[in-house]
Amino acid sequence: MSELWNRPFLSEEEVLAIIKTHIQEKKPFSLIRIGDGENICLAQEAVWPIQTVMETKWAKNSRRSNQKGVRLPNLRLRDKMIRAIRRATIVGIPRENDQEILNSQQYLRPLTEQCFLKYQLFPNAVCHTFVNRHLPEKKDFWMMLKGKKVILISKWAHPFKKFIKKNYPKFNISITPIKFNNYHQIKPVLKKVKPLKADLVLVSAGVNALVLVDKLAHTQNRVAIDFGKTPMLILKKNSRVTPWLPERKRRKKR
Repeated sequence: MSELWNRPFLSEEEVLAIIKTHIQEKKPFSLIRIGDGENICLAQEAVWPIQTVMETKWAKNSRRSNQKGVRLPNLRLRDKMIRAIRRATIVGIPRENDQEILNSQQYLRPLTEQCFLKYQLFPNAVCHTFVNRHLPEKKDFWMMLKGKKVILISKWAHPFKKFIKKNYPKFNISITPIKFNNYHQIKPVLKKVKPLKADLVLVSAGVNALVLVDKLAHTQNRVAIDFGKTPMLILKKNSRVTPWLPERKRRKKR
């Protein structure tokens, strides 16, 4: 399986350049990401027996309140995720022996390779799973959003809109926030987004993001990015994401 990954990962700068081109040319684009949760969902039945999947902490948490935004088992979600990976412009995956993703290696790159081999998935281009966390650390990301219309689909959509308005006031970024909590909201949210005009859609919806991003790109011809937990981490001032911020001029003391 390793021969599938003999090409280097795209850097954040290269990913940004590709996104910019698709925005400028108004071409559909989908960036989706595979981590431990996505791997576990993909493994259902075809790679791991359902019983093995349901013994994982992730699957157990999926059945407690609304922790994961979906309840496993869910083979329909698995199949939609497979289609999303097959059609994606760029797929974020874990590195070998990934140290940045804080989870057991058995749920990371080895499981990604097992799933991709089973479903014969050959991504057009790959980057690291946490590209979503590193893009906002770059000035070019925010410059890309300058003057743009952005739809943000997330449980944190409304407070993150306030964060952007407060910290990037001169960037004139128009944010349309749409709240999202779970798998059953996919169709209603897509219907809500359809009439809206936007240059870019950022999706923070857990494993459901793969389905949303795929549908946005391939049925609504949008530029859509799986933005992961980035809004939450930024709002909570978590050290795992340090967004680039414009310098503010200090007022002269009189």
